[in-house]
Amino acid sequence: MLGGLFVLNTSFAGQKPPMDVVVIMDSSGSMKKTDPQELRKPAAKIFITLLGEQDRLSVMSFSDNAYPITYLTQLDSEINKDKSLGATDRVSSKGIHTNIYAAIKRGMEMLIEEKSSARESILVLMSDGKLDVGDSEASNALRERIKQELIPALKKEKIKIYSIAFTAESDQALLQELADATDGRYALAASNDVLHKVFTKIFEQSKEPNMLPLFENKFMADPSIREITIIANKKSKDSQINLEKPNGETIKPTFKSKQIKWFISDSFDMITIKKPDPGQWKILFSDNDNKAYIVADIKLRTRFDYKDDSEQPELIIKTWFEDENNKVSNNELTNTIELSLEIESPDNGLETIDFNKADIDGFFSTAYKPDQNGIYSAIVTANSKTFQRQQIFSFKATIPEKIIIPDPKPEPAPILTPEPEIKTEPVIDEKQDTEDITQSIIIFIIVNLVIVFVGINVYFVIRLRKKSQAGS
Repeated sequence: MLGGLFVLNTSFAGQKPPMDVVVIMDSSGSMKKTDPQELRKPAAKIFITLLGEQDRLSVMSFSDNAYPITYLTQLDSEINKDKSLGATDRVSSKGIHTNIYAAIKRGMEMLIEEKSSARESILVLMSDGKLDVGDSEASNALRERIKQELIPALKKEKIKIYSIAFTAESDQALLQELADATDGRYALAASNDVLHKVFTKIFEQSKEPNMLPLFENKFMADPSIREITIIANKKSKDSQINLEKPNGETIKPTFKSKQIKWFISDSFDMITIKKPDPGQWKILFSDNDNKAYIVADIKLRTRFDYKDDSEQPELIIKTWFEDENNKVSNNELTNTIELSLEIESPDNGLETIDFNKADIDGFFSTAYKPDQNGIYSAIVTANSKTFQRQQIFSFKATIPEKIIIPDPKPEPAPILTPEPEIKTEPVIDEKQDTEDITQSIIIFIIVNLVIVFVGINVYFVIRLRKKSQAGS
C-alpha cells in the first residue's frame, strides 16, 4: 500500500503568523566581483518592504565574523522600516574570509533570545563563496560543526533557513543542506540581475500573500484593495517603467504624490499605491514576470486537508473569501467567480485543476494527488469581470516507496519419514528344528557312504593296473 507524508504550513495560506527574520548578507571582498553593482541591497529592500507591520527584522553582515547592523525591530512604523532599509546600505564588501558558521550561529542566537511561540523564525543567508576562515583544517572543522551542532539546534528551535548562492562557485552543497534540513528553501542566483526575483520568491514562500493576477501586464483593482505593491522588471537598466490608470492617465516615476511611492533600481522598479482607483491598470514598458502584492479588505484564504484513506494519499484544498475576518458566502462574488489551481511539480511539470463551484457555506474545493517527492509550488487564481485575486503557496511531499506485501507462501508439505522397521524375535519351532537335524544326519551318512564306495573302487582299479604292468 502507498503511504504519504505532506509537510504543510500549520496555518491557513494567506493568514500566516508574524515572522522574526534575520537577513544575513555576505560582506567578503569577493562580493566586489560577484555583485559589483551591489544589487543584493535593493533586492533585500524588496523583501523588507513587503513584510507586514507585525513582522520583526534584523540585518547582519558577515565575513570573518558576524556583525549585526540592526537587531530585531518591529516594522510597525515608517521610521523603523526606513531604519531597516537603510541597514542594507551599510553592508560592505571589505571582508577577507567567509565564516558561514559564525553567521548562522549569531543569527540563530538572536532569534532564540527573542523567541515567541506566536512567531515564525527564519534566517535569510546570502553568500558567494565557500566556508573559509583562512585555514583549510579549521574551515573543515567548522563545516562539520554546522552539520553536527547548528543544524540539529535549528531544527529543534524550528528556525528555517532560506539560502541564496550568488555564483556556481558558492558553497552550494552546504547551502542546500541547510535549507533542506530546516524545511526552508535554496536558490542559486545565476546572475545578479535576477536576485530581486529570488527575494520575491522567498517572500511568497514564507508569507503566502494575496496578489493580483497579471494578464499581458494588466490587472484589475477592486474597491476592497487598500494598498498594492508592484514589482516591475526592466527590459534593461535604461528602461523607464510607467503605469496607466483605469482612466487612461499615465503615471511616471517622477510623479509626486502621497498616494504613490516609487523605488527605482537598475533591474526593477517597486511601486506602492495606496487606495488604487478601481478598474484596469497596466504596467508599461516592462519585462514579463511582474508581481502585484496587495493588502485588501476582501482576502483569499486557503486550507489544506490531508486525506490518506485511499491507496494514493491526496490533498483536499479548500478556498474561500473573508471580509474583515468573516467568511463571504452566498453573494454575487461567490456565485460569479471562477477559481483554478495551477501546480508546479518538483520536476517543473505544470498541471491546472479547476475548483468546484462554491457550496452553500462559500467554500470552493478541489483535490490533488502528488506523485513525486519534493517541493510543489501552487497558485490559486480567482477571476470575475470586476474582481481578481491570486495566492501563491508551496508544500513539501515525501512519499514513501510502495511497499509490496507478498502473498503468503503455502506451508511446505511435511517430510514423511518412514517408520522404523520393528524387528521381532523369530519364533522358534522346536518340531521343525528336530526334523531338520534328522534330515541333515541322513544326508551326511549318504554322502560319506558314496565317498567310501568311490574310494574303494578307485583303489582296486589302481592295484589291478599295477599288477598288469608288473607281469608285462
